[in-house]
Amino acid sequence: MDNSIRRTLLWIAAFICLVLGALFANIVTREPSQEQLQSLGYYRFESPRPLSDFELIDHEENPVGHSSLKNRWSLLFLGFTYCPDVCPTTLAVLSNALADTGIRPQVILVSVDPERDSPQVLARYIKSFDPEFRGYTGTFDNLIGLATQVNVAFGKVPGREPSTYSVDHSANIIVINPEGKYAGFIRSPHQPQNIRAIVSTCLLYTSDAADDSLRVD
Repeated sequence: MDNSIRRTLLWIAAFICLVLGALFANIVTREPSQEQLQSLGYYRFESPRPLSDFELIDHEENPVGHSSLKNRWSLLFLGFTYCPDVCPTTLAVLSNALADTGIRPQVILVSVDPERDSPQVLARYIKSFDPEFRGYTGTFDNLIGLATQVNVAFGKVPGREPSTYSVDHSANIIVINPEGKYAGFIRSPHQPQNIRAIVSTCLLYTSDAADDSLRVD
């Protein structure tokens, strides 16, 4: 084959590879649409909502507040350790979904049953799902304050036996962005593959995620 023809063919092949690479990069880095997010169960707000400070303690009895939700993505689930089904199922799904992801938000179980969920109880419970999960508890008033800000309602339901009760609560997973703002929620039922997709791609585009000061661990 003539050298000039060979060089022309190589140039054409290189150009095609360049175009295809640019097209692929554009597809991969394109911000997901609201429809795509909602198909995964993620309802993202147009403008993330600021949260006021709160006073709780974590499963290690350390005081925590709004600053504990800054500088990384956070997934909050408001539940309780005596929950028979929704809570253990959700935490198991989150553990499964995050097992192989390079991007790892902090997962926090915020107890809506402060009477029974001491820090020690929370610690044993969350570690049974994932050693990196965290638990928050505190006074009823402080828990109500945080729950109201993230649109989660909860309340006691009397049990069948005297002095027993359960707690009704929302099953949504609350998404907090690295600025500590309420960015949206992941509606139930939760699927590991959907949460993995949300964490791996969708969260990257929520509220100034390109800013290096807002790290994603």
